[in-house]
Amino acid sequence: MTLASGWQSRLIAALAAALPAGAAAQVEVDRGRTFEAPGRAFTLSVSNDLLYDTNVARGNEAAALRRGVEKEDIRLSPTLAVDLALPSGQVLFTARASLGYEAYVRNDRLNRERVDAAFGAKLPFAICALSPELGYVRRQSDLADLAIDPLASVESTVNVQTRADAAAALTCGPDLGIRPTGFVRYTTIDNSASRRRAQNVEITGAGAGLSYVNPRVGIITAYVERHDFEYDQRPANGLLGGDRFQLTSAGFRFDRRLGAQLQLVGSLSYADAALPASLGSSERFDGLTWNLSASLRAGDRLMLALATERAIESTPGFFANFVRKTSYGGVVTYAVSPLLRATASLSRRARDFEITAIQPGLAISNDSIDSATLRFDYLRSRVRLRLDASYQRRDADRDAYDYDAMLLTFGVSYVFKR
Repeated sequence: MTLASGWQSRLIAALAAALPAGAAAQVEVDRGRTFEAPGRAFTLSVSNDLLYDTNVARGNEAAALRRGVEKEDIRLSPTLAVDLALPSGQVLFTARASLGYEAYVRNDRLNRERVDAAFGAKLPFAICALSPELGYVRRQSDLADLAIDPLASVESTVNVQTRADAAAALTCGPDLGIRPTGFVRYTTIDNSASRRRAQNVEITGAGAGLSYVNPRVGIITAYVERHDFEYDQRPANGLLGGDRFQLTSAGFRFDRRLGAQLQLVGSLSYADAALPASLGSSERFDGLTWNLSASLRAGDRLMLALATERAIESTPGFFANFVRKTSYGGVVTYAVSPLLRATASLSRRARDFEITAIQPGLAISNDSIDSATLRFDYLRSRVRLRLDASYQRRDADRDAYDYDAMLLTFGVSYVFKR
């Protein structure tokens, strides 16, 4: 799955979660609300997707040759997934995990396991609540996020990326009114390819905020946070970039999911990215960042959603100090019947890279991916069928990374809930 299609998938999932249970139960969803405690739930699903992809290389003909892959291919993706919520009084434990495998017909060097797990809890004590989280993701890097190395075709293609997260948030104060909050987070991202280990990164973050909680307004939080990025396997001479940089942000978050027709969630902040003085200024990346999403229910059958994000992140697949990513997307979902749902979506993701002085691979300074998807979901009891067609187009400042692709997917899943 590419980043572009992943962006659309998150939008579609968010939109589905907001659809009503009415209209003859057109869509079976979990309708989360700002002040709604989740009930006890267990979901087990077994699925398999069959994907036809006209451009696995995520580039032009020269890129496919340098990566050593066939552009057209078919991929099977069997997956076992578990989703669990265990509330007990005010205490809550959650777990979500999926284990899968991606098998290509022609490009078997891309065959790889896919692991995604997240665990969380809410542990109240006195007038506070501690919320620890753990996460782990391991999968083959999408080739849209992997620089081409002219001297190593295998490492231009094969790279298993592993990400581990640990975080904790502490919130104190009354249920309604003013509540102080703080958090800490630690993340590691590792590449398996030896020539990409200079992009392995450790991220340490901490922040504090003050929230206002009102059942008619939702939750509004003013916050400040800092993240330190450390590339501990880069050479000390700085030719492959600085071994560390800092990102400081301050702004507001809001959560207004109160059951009304219009739902709003997001954040708006000002970010300052600081590189070591020896590497020059990074002021052009300073400025507003945001993560905003809104959904509108128009009757019992139609839902509209819009989302946009701007963030400064590490980029383990390219030789850069960091990347500024800006995404926009929109989704329309219509319940055709009690069993059939149709979804159309459009998205754009643009990236600007703060590249390093020496580039072992083919560098790009910026790119954009536009994507359009039409999807149908058929839901009958525990069996679910999915058919979607996507078109992607990438435009980069280096021709090798430009591509057009058509992706056709047929998926079937069996879902058990209790």
